[in-house]
Amino acid sequence: MSEEEKEEGKSYTTSFRLNESANARLMLFCELTGMRKSEVVKAAISQFIAPTIQNANVIPPYYNPRAHTCVDNVIISKDIMKNNTESKNEDAKKEQTHAWFQAFWEVCKNQQFARRVVKTIRLNWDDLSQLDPKMVADKYNEHFREKGNYAKHPNSWLNDGGYDNHVDNSISTQGLNFDITEVHPDE
Repeated sequence: MSEEEKEEGKSYTTSFRLNESANARLMLFCELTGMRKSEVVKAAISQFIAPTIQNANVIPPYYNPRAHTCVDNVIISKDIMKNNTESKNEDAKKEQTHAWFQAFWEVCKNQQFARRVVKTIRLNWDDLSQLDPKMVADKYNEHFREKGNYAKHPNSWLNDGGYDNHVDNSISTQGLNFDITEVHPDE
């Protein structure tokens, strides 16, 4: 082999990152065309980049895309299904948090900052999903009744875990009531 043939046959490795949706599109394209990811990238370079820099010979003339085996197609299908399953799980969580919010909001007496409350519910979903939203709203209403103008807004109260607190009127606080946590926060 001559030096020119060796240089022409030389290959270089390049890596790049794709976001989830771009990767799913690339994988679907590969599945539909039977091309590998690297072959799709080479074709894209040939079609879009090379003409811009007046170099149409990026892909060698002996380039011949290979067909995928069944194993590769199964892997691709699993990746696509995984992406679809993740988005379905996110949609289900969104629906559950919205339903919880609706039930809480119907009972809540201090309906301020609804968007913040929804966001707080989503952020604290692991804890709140185990609780009855109407009972939590009743606890908030009790807090609101007792604190009056000094009561926390629903989003702050939820975010701070006010639903874990109880008011103990047996302790004399000279007319003032404070939330007393049953369990130490560090435990």
